[in-house]
Amino acid sequence: MRSIYRFKILYLNYLVVIITALFLVLFKCTYEQEIILNFIENCLFAFVLVGLSFLVKSNRFRRLFGIVAYILFSLSLVIETIYYLLFKVFISSSTLYLVFDTNFKESSEFIETYIGTFEIFSILFLSLVAVYFAMRVYKQYNGTSAIGKAMSLRLLIGLGLCLGYLKFSTQIIYNLPYLVLKSYNEYSRVSKGFDAYADDKTGNFQKAISPITENKNGVHILILGESTARSHMGLYDYYRQTTPNLSSISQDLWVYKDVISPNAHTIESVTKMLTLGNYENPDDIWKGSIIQLANSAGFQTYWLSNQRPIGMYESLITKIGRSSSEIKFMTTMHGRHNRILDQSLLPELHRILESPNDSPKFIIIHLAGTHMLYKNRYPKDQQIFTDTPNLKFLSQSNTETVNHYDNAVAHTDFVVYSIINKVKQLGAKSTVMFLSDHGEELFQDADFAGHNEDVATRSMYEIPFFIWQSEKYKNDVNLKFDPDNSYMTDDFFHSMADVLQISSTAVDSTRSIFSEYFKPRKRLLASGKDYETLFDLNQ
Repeated sequence: MRSIYRFKILYLNYLVVIITALFLVLFKCTYEQEIILNFIENCLFAFVLVGLSFLVKSNRFRRLFGIVAYILFSLSLVIETIYYLLFKVFISSSTLYLVFDTNFKESSEFIETYIGTFEIFSILFLSLVAVYFAMRVYKQYNGTSAIGKAMSLRLLIGLGLCLGYLKFSTQIIYNLPYLVLKSYNEYSRVSKGFDAYADDKTGNFQKAISPITENKNGVHILILGESTARSHMGLYDYYRQTTPNLSSISQDLWVYKDVISPNAHTIESVTKMLTLGNYENPDDIWKGSIIQLANSAGFQTYWLSNQRPIGMYESLITKIGRSSSEIKFMTTMHGRHNRILDQSLLPELHRILESPNDSPKFIIIHLAGTHMLYKNRYPKDQQIFTDTPNLKFLSQSNTETVNHYDNAVAHTDFVVYSIINKVKQLGAKSTVMFLSDHGEELFQDADFAGHNEDVATRSMYEIPFFIWQSEKYKNDVNLKFDPDNSYMTDDFFHSMADVLQISSTAVDSTRSIFSEYFKPRKRLLASGKDYETLFDLNQ
């Protein structure tokens, strides 16, 4: 009976911090059923942790297990509570996958962007409650003792029922420790598979050839934007002229109006974009990249990036870039004070363009683009937009955020235009293509700025996609253009191969938006939902 009493007392310590978190969520957020489901999951998981501690025979290790379990439980509760306060959803595997590939700079910018006064108060208040009751837990375990075989058996049955319920009711999806382990295992599997890209420059591509390689002076540049929504570009009829330079040469661009990314996060989008992986064949991300294909076809390849190469581990995207003949990262610093602008890439690009070569150049440029914090993405003396924007969710803070974003778009316009202009001056057989990894929500469909698949909106997927071609290229290569073609960039590998005129058994012309054989396909997002259906585009 004494053990049962101790069990109840220890369990009550968990309930206090769980109920405190529930109160904070209900105080700030509208009631949703998943809040109660998450509450039930936390109560059951707390029961499991207390129960497991009573199965430990050693008094010393029982106390150690009990206090560590309580601290980790409280920490996970703080994290999931703050996340819900910010986004009105609980953490998903997709979010954790992103965390594993995030560097300190991005983390600090995320905190500065989203964490407000109430969130800071909630972190402090919930942490203080947890610390106070953690000290009580430590003292209360001093009075516990090992339980007998009969009690252990009953406890094991109870724990089994709890875990079985969580698993088969699918409420396990609300358990943060479970999601962390599951997501980390998947991330590690993918990361290990990408290690081969650093050592294998050509992959397993068979008979990869391109007539373009006969022109030694050819230059083909792929510019990867970051978090750039086409709805905020003047080139796409945004009411603000955020792209005056590109708009001035719009007659020289093929601008596609209905292109989306497969994901609303960089990792998942770009790893599909640059490899053979797509929705139907997700594991093909390990079967070869466009860089390896270009290498095998005789191109000199370059990876030029304004994004830091290292996250918790080497970035998955960085590993793909390691297949390039030459790699250059402009950013190696930690912290929010790292504000290297994309324009710093231009001198390095000029060096590459002017260097002698025995084969045409294929250059991938990865911009910082319009990634948060937006105010760090453009020169401070180029604050073009300072007035009140047209917003569905209007406030002073939202106004400042959108103005910063539009100014960042204007800087991207300057950088991309400068690249096109420089390549044009070469007079060679050349192309420059621009697309973004994904889009960005900016207070139009939700009172939110950023990208998060847990709270997906159209703007997070709708991206700019356009190509510039030199006269020599257009005279020799007959690409097809339909600005209204619907397209998702998990097939971009095949489109880029078409631009480079590479023939290979791996290239599927029906998946290239530039091919006469192109076949539009149903655009299924990572959630498995059809893009048009999810956002009611057929209404």
